Amino acid sequence: MICISQFIVFVTAVVLNQYLAQANIFSCNTTAPCGCSKNAVIINSRIVGGEPAASHSWTWAVSLRVRSDIHFCGGSIISPHYVLTAAHCIDDPYISMLTITAAVGTDNLHDNVGQRITVSTIYKHPRYNKLTHANDIAILRLKKAISFQSSNIGKLCLPALNEIVATDFPMVNSDLVAIGWGKTDVADSSNVLRQVTVTAVSSTTPKCANSIHDTKLQFCSAVNGGGKDTCQGDSGGPLMYYSNVYRQWVVAGITSYGTGCGLANYAGVYARASMYIDWIKSIVGNDGVVIMGENAANISTMSNVFCLALVFVLFMMRLF
Repeated sequence: MICISQFIVFVTAVVLNQYLAQANIFSCNTTAPCGCSKNAVIINSRIVGGEPAASHSWTWAVSLRVRSDIHFCGGSIISPHYVLTAAHCIDDPYISMLTITAAVGTDNLHDNVGQRITVSTIYKHPRYNKLTHANDIAILRLKKAISFQSSNIGKLCLPALNEIVATDFPMVNSDLVAIGWGKTDVADSSNVLRQVTVTAVSSTTPKCANSIHDTKLQFCSAVNGGGKDTCQGDSGGPLMYYSNVYRQWVVAGITSYGTGCGLANYAGVYARASMYIDWIKSIVGNDGVVIMGENAANISTMSNVFCLALVFVLFMMRLF
């Protein structure tokens, strides 16, 4: 089955070669209980500033709304009753007085696809600092459980890291993908879910040092020269890392803050998700949160080697 899936991906790439020549296709482990959507992620590196996401390729994406239809922040499904987001999203007293709704299973802010579930309880990190944005993380409990019967809805994995290495995840120079319905520039917002690829940068680089306050709890991501970034409306959404080992997407950061959007001299700053696994588990309990690599079906190494060899041979035949 895995071999067939990889072959199909290869054939699709050949047929759509002109469009996909500079694109990456992430075909994940569909047996995994988190971090994998039915539809593969396709990221076109030619797009500057991001691009619309392939239909339902990020099934854990959440649009947080007030008055039923006004999007104000993003989030991620981590279990049937819980959504992960940023503390600053719900720190506004005005927001806390309104009914917050989580829209799941949809890529468009103006359709009726998916589920709309009211938030019942807000868990803001007790040490959130609105001045430095340290501990900019919150968990929302939903009034009723999300139904996962639709293939358009899934969970995002949490990182499997201990405290010793948690402060090093994600590693500098790692490619990461952010998603959201935020502004595409300083003026325009997006009605469709968009994705952008950025790179984790060292806290000592000027573009990060200009912005970050706590290098243990926060990290920076950007691209050389600017032009790619998260922006207003993307806050609370996930910044994700793709594990080639497990073939799953895992949350690396939570979109927190930045100076402007896509400026060359300023990186975006994200809450380091790996530092909060114990706190998340203390809130969510036994509600079905999943750590990357847990409960995923074993993949035959020899089968993978054979499939990769087949794809390589076909690729070489195509070249000649």
